[in-house]
Amino acid sequence: MNIVQRGRMKAVTSTILKDKFSWFLLPWIISGSSFVVNLVIAFFSQEDITTGGVASLYIYMLAAGIMSVSSTLPFLLGFSVRRSDYFWGTGGVIGLVGAVCAAGLTLLSYVESDWTDGWGVGLYFFHLPYLSEGSAPVQFLIYFLLIVFLFYLGFLIACVAKRFGKTGMFILSIAVLAIGTVWSYVMTQQGWWIDLGHWLADRTMLEIAGGTAPLTLLFMALSYALLRRTSV
Repeated sequence: MNIVQRGRMKAVTSTILKDKFSWFLLPWIISGSSFVVNLVIAFFSQEDITTGGVASLYIYMLAAGIMSVSSTLPFLLGFSVRRSDYFWGTGGVIGLVGAVCAAGLTLLSYVESDWTDGWGVGLYFFHLPYLSEGSAPVQFLIYFLLIVFLFYLGFLIACVAKRFGKTGMFILSIAVLAIGTVWSYVMTQQGWWIDLGHWLADRTMLEIAGGTAPLTLLFMALSYALLRRTSV
């Protein structure tokens, strides 16, 4: 990759990141709202509360991946940005956003568990059993891998919609539903759900999060191929 290409990618990243509210503030506003609600509930509760409300941040990253293509691709291509530069520039965005979010989640996990004992009311919103295991670098890596995985899952969905339109999305939805139904039926008939549960129980969260990395790379490759053939 030469200097000119890096410069174009950096320009794409800088342009997308001008919308700092959507990338850096909104995900925390959404998860923060859920946190405040749970904090009020925990204040009046007689028992410790462990909640999965922080999942709202991860869901937002999935939605951001879906929305990013339609909201940024036509605009940037209008300025003669190449699709390859757009793809890698967007990768720079999610790399930075993922790192910031992962760092924030790691810090809040430690504040919650080690420094405030559940914010003084026994609330565990950011520090969750199994998910928040290991040292700070391990937790950071887990959060980062999950955020990037969900973003590129949404990004791939958006690229399919952009390339094939409503018909393509309808066919994809039917195919996923059919495959999921058959897979679930086979798992049930063979009694494999219990085996799957045991296998997951034997894995650390880092191992599971690391297992998303090949899928993330696959999503990226498919997205790149679709982007190169899509119209604005």
